[in-house]
Amino acid sequence: MDDLPPFRVLCLDGGGMRGIYQAAYLETFASRVCAAQGKPRQIDIGRAFDLIVGTSTGGIVACALAAGVDLSSVYRLYVNHGGDIFPYQRLRATWGLGPAIRALGCGLQRGDAALTRALSDAFGTLTLDDVYRSRGIALAIPAVDLNRHAPVVFKTRHLSRLNGRDDFRTLVDICRATTAAPILRSLAALREPGTAQTVAVYIDGGLWANNPGCIGMMEALEILNDRGQTRRQIQLFMLGTLPAQGGEEIRQRALHRAAWGWAVGLRAISASLNAQSIGYDYIAQNMAELRHDGSFAFRMPAQCPSNELRKHLVNMDDARPEILNALSRQAISDADYSWSKLAKDDKLAAFRQALEGAPDVSARN
Repeated sequence: MDDLPPFRVLCLDGGGMRGIYQAAYLETFASRVCAAQGKPRQIDIGRAFDLIVGTSTGGIVACALAAGVDLSSVYRLYVNHGGDIFPYQRLRATWGLGPAIRALGCGLQRGDAALTRALSDAFGTLTLDDVYRSRGIALAIPAVDLNRHAPVVFKTRHLSRLNGRDDFRTLVDICRATTAAPILRSLAALREPGTAQTVAVYIDGGLWANNPGCIGMMEALEILNDRGQTRRQIQLFMLGTLPAQGGEEIRQRALHRAAWGWAVGLRAISASLNAQSIGYDYIAQNMAELRHDGSFAFRMPAQCPSNELRKHLVNMDDARPEILNALSRQAISDADYSWSKLAKDDKLAAFRQALEGAPDVSARN
């Protein structure tokens, strides 16, 4: 099995409207690859990877890559529909009113309908089975089954033990489930495949796997074991959504804060997401290193954003045009920053090599 190419995995974190950063980052890096090759082509980025894993907003980008949907379409989803998915943008950004808007659930039903329309425009009626049969890319999308308080991973049938449970779930429904962030979004009630009436309710996979790196590594290990390719190297790349650095300085009187002190729960969610991102990076990296075969789990580098942008990164539902534009600019700068380090970083060079080996979009089925 030594002559097999590395098994490549892309893992995409959650982060609300900050998914636009991932779309711009990947599209920019791919364009730099094409320019370096001197070829007027557009890379089918999804085909650079054997497995793609995405949580919450990263799940939307992951589904697009796996399905062969242009990232420009994903970009437009955020720009054109973000303000409808999270209504009352100006009020959300106003000091004192934002927490009230979120606490009262203003615009949730309207936002859910807007997201469903936007996802339908992007993915149509594509199912997981459609994607795997036509593209051969394994896909894994975390969510939470709220009826059982159980973690769930929607999967293509890329393992022999899988019974096709998720084959006929649509990408639209899967994305609605993994992005159903408590407080910010409506819950996702999905009809269970193979039944006429049974409905289950799902919420955001970020509650347990906002950084899905561990899921990506575990899934890759099982796939290779299933195929008898246990000596095949794993290259796992993680791309975040430019989260603001977490942490707080707590005064003595704040030790006893209640719901309002926790920003109606949003600060607790933020602390959980930040802790996951750091902890799961560590676990995924160690899982790779314990194979002792050159496997790795690598987080794509990012620069520190400006003070102005950092202030806005606190709210995952900020869809104002100026913020989305700032995130896109930051993504372009970060992709170029990564490109500048290619000569000194073997893992970045491996990412470039993965994209170089991907076919053009013209070769899509």
